[in-house]
Amino acid sequence: MNQNILFKYIFRKDLFWKIKEKINQFIRNNFKNGFKDQRELLKNIESGVILDVGAHIGDTVKLYRNYFPGYKIFCFEPFPESCDYMKRRFINDSNINVIETALGIKDETIPLYLSSFSNLNSLQRPNERAWGFDKKQTIDVKTITLDQFYKESDFKHIDILKLDVQGSELDVLIGSKTLLEKSLISLIYIEWQVVPLYENHTTYFKIADYLVIFGYEFIILMKLDQAR
Repeated sequence: MNQNILFKYIFRKDLFWKIKEKINQFIRNNFKNGFKDQRELLKNIESGVILDVGAHIGDTVKLYRNYFPGYKIFCFEPFPESCDYMKRRFINDSNINVIETALGIKDETIPLYLSSFSNLNSLQRPNERAWGFDKKQTIDVKTITLDQFYKESDFKHIDILKLDVQGSELDVLIGSKTLLEKSLISLIYIEWQVVPLYENHTTYFKIADYLVIFGYEFIILMKLDQAR
């Protein structure tokens, strides 16, 4: 009787794999790191190109530099104060290029809506759920498509495209259509906001639907504190 119980409940041949699966699931859910995952996906590429679009003051730029020391990084940020800060912050790194412009759906000059929290600045008009926009301030900024920026650049391939652009993610991707069609972007790392904070704020599933057209596959979803 006791021997039967042992074999039934302790020595089942699939028990090890079930325990291993639970441990791996726990690790994935509690110890995710978006930058380590990107490094692992590109582990055989020691030098390349990263575009940090919506770089703000460069915190993610610094993380990319730590995990990808041999890469050239282009930081797109339309807010002048943030750009000035990054230029001072990375003055001694010639492979970090700060570009005071936004990427978008076409080349134009449009309003940037300013929040008291500069990381929430957006090319999309804020709705009632957004915070920090009480002063209703805007500045005019330039946008360029990624396709056009690529034509004017001297690199041939983009290894990582990181997007954190407060509701304009799909606009940037539409402006990158030629690059996506030619498979010239290896990895896309996007902040998806489930709750829309801006007018015309693209929902996450529309972004996914758009990328599927070009053969991209979803890899992993992370909470915000795991992605930085």
